[in-house]
Order: sequence, then C-alpha cells, then structure tokens
Amino acid sequence: MSHDTEPTQHQPAPAAVRQGAGALPIVKATERPHPLTPFIRGWIVLVAILLGFGRQLIPDGGGDEVKLPALQWLLLIIAGTVLLAALAGFISWYFTRFVIDDEELRIETGALTKNSKRISFERLQSIDVIQPFAARLFGLAELRLEVGAGDSTVKLRYLSRDKATRLRDYLLARAHGEQASIAESEGRPAASALTDTGAGDRIIVRLDPLRLVLGFLLSSDWLVTALLVVVGFTITAVFHVALFALPALFPLAVGAFTMISRRVIAQFNFTLAETGRGLRITRGLANLTSQSVPIDRIQGIRLHQSLLWKPLGWYRVDVDILGYAGNQGNDNDSSASSILLPVADAGQLRLALQRILPGVDLAAIPLQAVPRRVKWIRPFDWWTLRYGWDDQVIVTEHGWLSHIRNIVPHAKTQSVRIERGPLQRLFTVASVHVDTTKGPVTMEAPHLEPRAARALALSQLDRARIARAAAHRPPTGGRGSQEQLKADQLS
Repeated sequence: MSHDTEPTQHQPAPAAVRQGAGALPIVKATERPHPLTPFIRGWIVLVAILLGFGRQLIPDGGGDEVKLPALQWLLLIIAGTVLLAALAGFISWYFTRFVIDDEELRIETGALTKNSKRISFERLQSIDVIQPFAARLFGLAELRLEVGAGDSTVKLRYLSRDKATRLRDYLLARAHGEQASIAESEGRPAASALTDTGAGDRIIVRLDPLRLVLGFLLSSDWLVTALLVVVGFTITAVFHVALFALPALFPLAVGAFTMISRRVIAQFNFTLAETGRGLRITRGLANLTSQSVPIDRIQGIRLHQSLLWKPLGWYRVDVDILGYAGNQGNDNDSSASSILLPVADAGQLRLALQRILPGVDLAAIPLQAVPRRVKWIRPFDWWTLRYGWDDQVIVTEHGWLSHIRNIVPHAKTQSVRIERGPLQRLFTVASVHVDTTKGPVTMEAPHLEPRAARALALSQLDRARIARAAAHRPPTGGRGSQEQLKADQLS
C-alpha cells in the first residue's frame, strides 16, 4: 500500500496531518533491540577464542607443562579480546534503532556513519524468525527480512520471541496488501515456542524424527562419504600409514560429522504448515528456524529420490524461491533453505504439491523419450531422460541411481534457450533449457531431435506468455477459458 494514499478509517493519518496543515511533523520514537543483544552476539566470539587458545593449554605429551607466566598472558589476551568484542557489540546495539508502525518500516544503524533504511511494505518478499541456541535460551529471536531489488537481506537482532513473531505476522499481512494495524497484532496470541505455529495455522506435514534419521542414513550423499572414510582408514591401517594419511582423511571425517549436523540436527522436528499467507517451515533441534514461503514466489520444484529410497516411497522436495537466490541449497541451522520437505512419503508429497500446484496431476502428464542414439552420449542413464508438459507445468526427469524430476509452472518461465555442444552436433541432437530464478531446479530437456527441440522452445514461450496473461487477467464471465485466452494471444 502506498504511503501517499488518503487517510481512511483503517489507515492512520500521517503525523503532519494530525497536527494540522502548517505544523511540523512529529519525530517518531524509535526502539532498540533487546538489551541482551550484545551478550547473545558476543558469545560466539568467546567460544571461538576458547577453542582457538584452549588447545595451547593441553599438554602435548612431550613432558613440557604449561608455565604460569604463559598462562597469565593467555588469559589476559582472552580477556582483552572478549572486552573488545563486548564493546563492539554494545556500540552496534546502542546505535541500532528501528520503527515499525502502521506507516513505515525503518531501520537505522551505524555509529560513525549513519545509515537509515526505509523499506516499503510491498517490497517485502518473506519474513523469517531465526532463534539461535543462545538466543533461544533467553526467549529472543532474530527477525530476518528478505527484500526485493538490491537490498537483499535485512536483519534485526535480537527481539523477544513474542514480539518477533507478532511483527512477522504484521509485516507479512502488509506485504500482501492487507489493511492490518500494528495494534491488532499486539492483541493476537503468541505462536508456539517449539513449532512457531499459531491457532489459525494448519499442519500439512510433520516429520517423524526416526524417518528423518533413516532417510539420512540411506541417502546417497551420506553413504558415499561414510564409505570413503571407512575404506580410507582401513587401507591406511593395513599398510601402517594412518598417521601419514590422517591430513587427507580428517577432512572426510569432519565432512561426515558436518553432514549429520546439517541434515539431522538442522532439520529435526521439521514442520510444514499452511498459514493465511502461504507456507511456513519450522525446523531445528538447538537452533529453531521459522521460514515463510509465499506460494506465489515458488518458481520451480525438484523431486529427488535416491535408489535406496525407492522401495520406501520416500522423496526430497526442493524449491526455487524468489528472493532466496543467495541461499538456495543451504540447509544450515540459521539460513533460509530451499528444502520444502527433507524426506516425505507419497501421501505427504501429494499434500504439499496440491497446495503449491493445485489441479496439477503429474502422473497424467505424457512424457516423451529422447532418440536412441543418445546412448552414445549418456550410456549410463539415456533411457531415463524424459520430458513433457500440460496446460500448467513443464516436466523433465532423469537418473536411476538418483531419480530427479524438475517441475516449472509455465508462468514462472523467464527464458528459453537451445544449446548444442560439439558432441551434440556430431550426433545431431540439441538441448532445451527453461530458465527460472537461481536455485536447485535445473529445467533441461537434453539431447532432443533438433526439430523437436525448436518446437519445444517456441511452444514453451507461447505457453509462458499465455499463463502470465491468465494470471494477471481478472476473472470475467464469458472470456475466462484458456482456449479463448490463447486465441486472443495468437490473434
């Protein structure tokens, strides 16, 4: 909603209007984040220092004990660094102020150089609530705003959990053009502390922790990493070169442990809920992340099924989300993620897809195969290459060790291109790429007959144009059908 509109009974008048035509505008009172913010932001610095210098206090087995003067200097260095970090955190907190009311969203930062950023409500793409472990212990949360254009991510750290969730709901309402009031949001009940779901939210999928763990242990990424670690340690132990190979094997072991943290701990208690303004994902054991996913900003869907998941009927679902290009594929504890469902059965997958792609029946979409001569280009999976479309989406699939199906709604198509490499020219084939926003979805129909590739590219451009026109056209009585709309576009 524009700030230049006339005041109504639902929208408070600007300050200058309330004081009269010739009066000066009232200077609004700003707020600071929670007073515990410097402490929460500084504890990570303290932990890093302890981990970095702590190993110097451990005897190395050579008989040399830690001398007291060295220990005193070490403690002085740690204390000085902690004091400097605490002072920097206090300065950052003291000079951070914000205003969130019925008229504006403004965040001011900077001690030496002042930076005041005013964000239009309409430019908000999503608002997430992040609760790191230390902040969660004190009932605090970070409000993370995803903004369009070049502003990227704006963070407000830290607020009380109740205040962060209420501001999130208010800002989402304003971003969707609703006539919401900040006073109304204060009167609403707070969301659940464990799942961040409110009374009006509908749970679509809640994953069992046992399935999450089993899905991780049966995933191809984990099995390959674990196998490399076991084989590496076994071979080096047999040949008595374990100490020499340790620098190469240690990163593999660390990678395996890090994968457990990212895939299990970060996705623990995973909940997908439907709110009045889209979907909400909450996840995390120590750190709780609550991510808002507006339906209209989902640009593409990827269904992934590894070989060991097929007998169990399990799938992983990733999505391209407009505004999350920099974080796509990241499943860390405190980052926005492209994962819609880490491991879901067929029923849960159907529920999620019905909410994202209503009316789309993927099983009914006819898929076409590639020419048989493609086996000389991709001998290991050429028979799995398929592509097809219906009135709403285009679909491609490939792979047998890891079967992947990419789905892109026609209206989300940004561009279509045809590519032919040297090997493709030799075998007279071409690939068609359907581009969307940056993310895990890679829509490619590879190695088609050149005539079929050109026909697919041109027809996809027509389908995209028709779908976008249908999405922006208001419903009417006699000209709402897609056939009529297509006739209008081609005329």
